[in-house]
Amino acid sequence: MCELKKMLVLFILLCHVFAHETQRLGTEENTLQNPRVCIDDGCLRGKTMEGYQAGPFNAFVGIPYAKPPTEELRFSNPVRNEPWKRGIVYNATEDKPMCVQKNDLLPNAKVSGDEDCLYLNVYQPMVHSSSKTPLPVMVYIHGGGFFAGGASPSIIGPEYFMDTRRVILVTFQYRLGVFGFLSTGDEVAPGNFGLKDQVMALRWVKHNIAYFGGNPDLVTIFGQSAGGASVHMHMISPMSDGLFSRAIVMSGNAIAPWNIPTEDPLSLAQRQAEAVGITQVDTLSSKQLVDALRNVDANVLSGSIDELKFWSIDPLTLYRPVVEPLCSSNESFLIEDPRISWRKGSYQKIPWMTGYLPNDGAVRAIAITSNEKLLNELNANISYILPMLLEKPSSQELMKVLKLRYFNDSTDEKWITTENEQRLVDLYTEAAFLYPIQSAVKQHVTSADTKLAPVSIYKFSFKGPYSYSFLYTFTHQDFGVVHCDELIYLFRSPALFPDFPHKSKEARMSHHFVEFFINFAINGVATPLKPYRGCNNDNEVYQSMDCDVLEFINSSEPGKPFEVRVSNGRNEDLFSFWRKFY
Repeated sequence: MCELKKMLVLFILLCHVFAHETQRLGTEENTLQNPRVCIDDGCLRGKTMEGYQAGPFNAFVGIPYAKPPTEELRFSNPVRNEPWKRGIVYNATEDKPMCVQKNDLLPNAKVSGDEDCLYLNVYQPMVHSSSKTPLPVMVYIHGGGFFAGGASPSIIGPEYFMDTRRVILVTFQYRLGVFGFLSTGDEVAPGNFGLKDQVMALRWVKHNIAYFGGNPDLVTIFGQSAGGASVHMHMISPMSDGLFSRAIVMSGNAIAPWNIPTEDPLSLAQRQAEAVGITQVDTLSSKQLVDALRNVDANVLSGSIDELKFWSIDPLTLYRPVVEPLCSSNESFLIEDPRISWRKGSYQKIPWMTGYLPNDGAVRAIAITSNEKLLNELNANISYILPMLLEKPSSQELMKVLKLRYFNDSTDEKWITTENEQRLVDLYTEAAFLYPIQSAVKQHVTSADTKLAPVSIYKFSFKGPYSYSFLYTFTHQDFGVVHCDELIYLFRSPALFPDFPHKSKEARMSHHFVEFFINFAINGVATPLKPYRGCNNDNEVYQSMDCDVLEFINSSEPGKPFEVRVSNGRNEDLFSFWRKFY
């Protein structure tokens, strides 16, 4: 009788385990009514999703590309996941949690997400399922300052790309904040784990995308903000060599001031340990320090970030890339400052495109000017806070020229007001986004053959009814076209914004902008509606940054939803001003 009871208990336990596991894994039998693809790790059961204006498409979501970076794998390079058992079909129909994060860009931000987050999504046009011609592949790297973001289809929806039926789209998640970028400056925790997660995802694409009908030799990576900086760094990193053939760098790059590598990562790691209650950090070896941090609850670790900021939520990108030690047992993502690598021409010479928005700097500026307390603090401590926001040490020379250029008619006691807040937006846009973009392009055309590695610049100035400015300020004030607003036209985001009416000017702008990106991914050059002068080095034009910018704007003509205007990209005054400081 006792043996019978034991067998019954064991049976019940096994049934419980099996039921839990089949939420993630399925069997052959229950895949017949869903799209199915078999890859190197095993077979996947996906689902169909409805397009925005076209028909349905196949979606495989929540595919693991690395082992969960938990316990001893926290603060370690990603490790490839194990294939699942023969006969098991992985359930790729359920969205996975974002990586652990505290999104300080949002008011009253709370810690959310999960450490078990290294998953990707593959979206496949249904009409291509039986075609023998492989499709181009586009891999999107989300932004969020290296501390926030994710790949959920409720935020990074694939519908607009899938409506074209011309590409395979891949989105993925990578470790963020302390989990993705803590470093001890040595082999114990070399850092850049989030960027190495990205490499692991790109390797997964290289090895598996053909099973979905994608062309592994025609992969375009594109990303926005910190995702744009990531794309730019993949062009530089030897780890990413050969994993893609095109790149689109959106509103952020590797040489932006907020991406400058952390100079003393061990000191930051020690401060982080103290912030979660670890004592006598100066006496701990790197291994002891990392072991202690591995035992801290993930929510506590992520939530302690505010104790490390110098003012409010600044610096936003406290955890960021580092230059790694040359360790024989580890691959290094960055072996030198990316500013040096780019200047030397030590990067992949491939076709690339870069772009920006007129008010990219609003991502930080308007949250300050919309908050009376923060604005008063900034004005009262302007010579300390403003240089820190610009990632520069304070100096009389810097403050003098900033006052003269942006706030010449303001009083010394109150530089910034709600009436002149646009000037703070302009300052941050130029320093953090526009100057780095112009500098990167200018350096590229001096070191690369632009016939083989052309570069194009776009500017997205189209203003619609929705804007990320609401998320930055929780007000409906019109701040123009701000950081992230172009994403509204590339990705459906039902969790954030209502859908555009199908025949609206916004829907038509979205369709054209997506096609613009896809055409670049296929052809390697921007394809505007009218001729323009690209940035090239076949004459002396590049010396003065005198190449055209393709600008997407609202149309003033009745019945015309938008225009693509060709404007001159030269701004020698801006370039000369900021070159003295970066």
